[in-house]
Amino acid sequence: MQKILNWFKNYWYYYKWRVIVAAFLLVVILFCVVQCATQERYAIFITYAGPDHIGARIDDIRSAVKSTFTTDEEKNAGGISVRDIIWVNSRLAVKYTEEGIYYNAAQNADNAKLLYNEAAAGDSFIYIIDREQYLRLKGEGLFTPLSEVFGNNLPAAAYDECGVKFKDTGFAKFFSCFEDLDEDLILCLRTKELSVSLVNRLKGKRAYERSYSLHKQIFTDIVNFEVK
Repeated sequence: MQKILNWFKNYWYYYKWRVIVAAFLLVVILFCVVQCATQERYAIFITYAGPDHIGARIDDIRSAVKSTFTTDEEKNAGGISVRDIIWVNSRLAVKYTEEGIYYNAAQNADNAKLLYNEAAAGDSFIYIIDREQYLRLKGEGLFTPLSEVFGNNLPAAAYDECGVKFKDTGFAKFFSCFEDLDEDLILCLRTKELSVSLVNRLKGKRAYERSYSLHKQIFTDIVNFEVK
């Protein structure tokens, strides 16, 4: 026993810092493994950009989207990520200024850039965004024409060739989490074209196309949702 204690004392004397560093790294690795194992894996990505704060209702929005699923692929895909970007259009900006409502123009501009970056190179395929931003991004060729999704039978709520008036859909009318949102929201689907982002390049073309196909089906189910 004494020999073991002496060996341990000598070992600790010469290697204590190595032991401490190794123990620290082990704790960090275990923590990361636990976090990865318990964290929900997202496979479905939706971005909202408008004047209303939806943070408190995101769980309800996820439930609403799930209720539209018609295929096993959708139901088994994984979690739903809803990105919330607050953006105030020019009409509301004037109104806020006239009525003395706080409005941060610089933050608004930053959020417009954030939305553009997401649409150009992010994970989201489905967008519920203010009409001003929709028209701007559509001009960049970032959205799928509705005819590529629905053929010649365009939805009744179609706004133009790429967008759907969100508040006119049965989906938005049925679920209470959408009832007080701004009227100028457009629902649209990002183009199938592979973005140039490093993440999408690492995922590869096939993975990107599978993700697009999944989101296209979800987009279709949302637009076609009817209360039975």
